[in-house]
Amino acid sequence: MKNIVIGAVIFVFAAVGGLFLMYKPGEQVPVSVVDSNTLTICQGKYALCAASTCRETGKTITTNNGETYPEVECTCPVLDGPSIADTSMGVMKGSCEVDDPSTQVWSLFAPKVYYPQEANDFVQEPKSATRAVVQQCLGDRAPQSANCFAMMCTYDENPINGTQTATCSCPTRQLARGTDFLIEAGQGDPAACLQHPVSAPNPFESELYKIQK
Repeated sequence: MKNIVIGAVIFVFAAVGGLFLMYKPGEQVPVSVVDSNTLTICQGKYALCAASTCRETGKTITTNNGETYPEVECTCPVLDGPSIADTSMGVMKGSCEVDDPSTQVWSLFAPKVYYPQEANDFVQEPKSATRAVVQQCLGDRAPQSANCFAMMCTYDENPINGTQTATCSCPTRQLARGTDFLIEAGQGDPAACLQHPVSAPNPFESELYKIQK
């Protein structure tokens, strides 16, 4: 099963990575894994939350679909370069731009294998400490997972081990109990499944499950 999961992620990463070669930043990209939506390539700084776990705030958050969910906050590394967004999802308003670039950044997605990991305090060396490790979490834990795709983040004041981070506000309980899900948090430690991990980002999640099965 582990090899199937990793293979599925590599397949999707390769497909998404190809978008960077085919389209320019800001250009809308039709992607087969999204039923009727379009993806957009954003250029510049973004938070990559794929390997983060989160903390309950006791508050709620409402997304563009009009639904309200329990809110968590996640600390995520900030990267610079092309990233994938769906500007109709999360709390985005149809654009890659934020209101205040000096304090705000979007949580988006990019097909990265190596990037600073929360599990290792966001160190940048050695390289092995920055490798994303995909693991599958059982479906009874699905409601605890977080979805940070297209959510708003605020830059943290001080870098952690030289890595700029941001605190992102994200919804939980978007996945129904019984739905197995994929995470990169914890570098393979299964305890991360219980720590409100960020799950495989929509809109790629359903495709990952389909390939896996």
